[in-house]
Amino acid sequence: MLKRSYYGLLSTISLSAFGDAFGLLAMEWLVYELTGSKLAMGALALSSGIPELLLRLIGSPLADRLPRVRFMACLAAVRLLAIALPLGMGLAGQLQLWHLFAAAGLSGACAALFMPTAMAVIPGVADSRKLVRAFAVIDGCKGAAALLGPALAGVITAASGALPALGINMLCYTAAIATLLCLPKLPKPDTAPGSFTLTAYMREIAEGFTFYKQFPAMFTIMLMASVSNLSSIAVWTMMVPYVREVLHRDAAAMGTLTTASALGTLAGLGVISLLGEITHRRLVMLGSLGTIGVITSIWGLVPSFPFALAAVFVSGALGPFFGSLSSSLHGRLVPGNLQGRVNSIRFLIGGSLTPLGAFAGGAIAEAYGISALFLAAGLLPAVFAGTALLLPGLRMLDGDLSMLEARHLQNSRPPAVAPGVLAKR
Repeated sequence: MLKRSYYGLLSTISLSAFGDAFGLLAMEWLVYELTGSKLAMGALALSSGIPELLLRLIGSPLADRLPRVRFMACLAAVRLLAIALPLGMGLAGQLQLWHLFAAAGLSGACAALFMPTAMAVIPGVADSRKLVRAFAVIDGCKGAAALLGPALAGVITAASGALPALGINMLCYTAAIATLLCLPKLPKPDTAPGSFTLTAYMREIAEGFTFYKQFPAMFTIMLMASVSNLSSIAVWTMMVPYVREVLHRDAAAMGTLTTASALGTLAGLGVISLLGEITHRRLVMLGSLGTIGVITSIWGLVPSFPFALAAVFVSGALGPFFGSLSSSLHGRLVPGNLQGRVNSIRFLIGGSLTPLGAFAGGAIAEAYGISALFLAAGLLPAVFAGTALLLPGLRMLDGDLSMLEARHLQNSRPPAVAPGVLAKR
């Protein structure tokens, strides 16, 4: 039953990622066609990023309170309805910019809890000794969907416009919902939350942050993720104007670039799966982020489509060396009953700067050009990663994790009651 649940979850994540590839490219293309403004491109990402961050904070306990599979199905259903808005208005010839912004905001709010909830399910349906491989397979399925999705979306958008791509996004969400509803009932968390009160709910939100208070090294890693994501979103938000103004190509070229990134991700995941358990986690994780930054800076200085393909492929291949290791660390160190809220806070911290990155990317590209944006976006994570390598506290993430697991298990237990205390109550 657990194996069936795991593969069902794989299918759901893959279908959602495949649909997202169509929807994201379509909405970005529609915004640029309606406005021709780089700031509007940044504002689209901002309209998605801010609701996403807010809901990850205030909604983090929901992944531990509600039946996780049914909760994911409800989130996917709302995202389906969100995409239906611009699609319906576009087919009626009444599409306006606010329709796209509303769809992006609603979809971003639901995405805030969809993946954290999925990440919370995985440790309960996968072998704890093979979590790196389990998360690598999950990332691989996402990468495979992202490999095919953008290329097909680019070809369809170039040939028939962006609206058919939105329709495919809706079909993928429908299939994902059906898959979730067919999954067997999953095991409940070790400790079910108590009755709902505002005080209890706020305490559960705080418990998501408690993990990072007990493990400052993990908090530092997630801060590094936030810096890297800021740079990444700044670059990819400007990908449509980059393709059209710098490379002088069409939507098919943009889809090819995204596909090359996904192909690189699959290559990196393949290497991680072959390597198995990695002990020098600090050097591998930070080294991958720093190298991606250097590549991005050089990419901005070379306006060549073949070089851009090589740059996104190598960056994609390096990404899993941070992402899969981070996921496996959370899977091993976070107790099962806290997985939902800690993963929500994890995504909250990692994505905390993405709205700023999206808007800043558009502003910098508008004022100084796209090449200057790429140069700045690459230098930022490279400098931060090099500095973080010097921090001695991160060395605790290397080697055997059994001591860290035992320490957190002890810290997460309720305090013992002194003899005689119960008798006096």
